[in-house]
Amino acid sequence: QDESCMYSPTGKAAKCRGYREIPEGNEKALKRAVARIGPISVGIDASLPSFQFYSRGVYYDESCNAENVNHAVLAVGYGAQKGTKHWIIKNSWGEEWGNKGYVLLARNMN
Repeated sequence: QDESCMYSPTGKAAKCRGYREIPEGNEKALKRAVARIGPISVGIDASLPSFQFYSRGVYYDESCNAENVNHAVLAVGYGAQKGTKHWIIKNSWGEEWGNKGYVLLARNMN
């Protein structure tokens, strides 16, 4: 938006040696992959204002539509807060969004 592009065609951060698909909707397989492999790219519905203006806590909105996948994020971990299981998700909207660029997304909901 108002920031300079940091892309450099000569710089490399990592080399992709392949990929594996995780069965759609299988949170147990996703949890295993995050634990064994590391950050995993996932798709979510980011169209709801409640998501766009998220700031803290475990996020859940029953209006979320699993069929409306429109945004890619990175699942970097998982945990529980006050008994509510969640994913630790890194968004690409910068550190001003959410909790320093992250959202705690409710697990096993939809």
